[in-house]
Amino acid sequence: MADHAEHSEYREEISQEHPYSYDHSEPKYSLIAILGAITVILLLFVGIGIQYYYEYTETDAVYDRVLSQPSWQLQDLRNKEAWELTHYGYWDKNKGSVRIPVEQAMKLVLQEAAEGRTKYPTNAYPVKTAAQLAASGAVSQPGAAAAQASQQSGVTSNPNVQQPAAPQQPNR
Repeated sequence: MADHAEHSEYREEISQEHPYSYDHSEPKYSLIAILGAITVILLLFVGIGIQYYYEYTETDAVYDRVLSQPSWQLQDLRNKEAWELTHYGYWDKNKGSVRIPVEQAMKLVLQEAAEGRTKYPTNAYPVKTAAQLAASGAVSQPGAAAAQASQQSGVTSNPNVQQPAAPQQPNR
């Protein structure tokens, strides 16, 4: 207690509100809650942004280092395929079948079609009438009646279903 008495001249007696004392008012809880929520939302956006940026840079790096580099195996395959499409060669030497260039094959197909000697199943066949379909029993009576009605009304079927009577020339 002697210590206490010795330093009494340096002690300040607080009889009224001190000008540097602490704030006695209540904190503004709603403002703190709003600022906390805004901080959490901003942190979420920053986290999501960093994640997207990482994925973008990783994808870009993978493309630069792996996918954009020329693959010698793929290039060899493409060169081999291009060579086979443009040069003559044996398909099966034992059977005597040969491979010809695509351009030559297209010219031969056009030439055969122009001469009318195609080797492909493109023969025209007669289209059955509704009466023939009804008589054969292959189509029900309502189906035959619908076919007859569509022929009378001018509705035609899909060209892939009925082939024309005359063979068509290929487009040039």
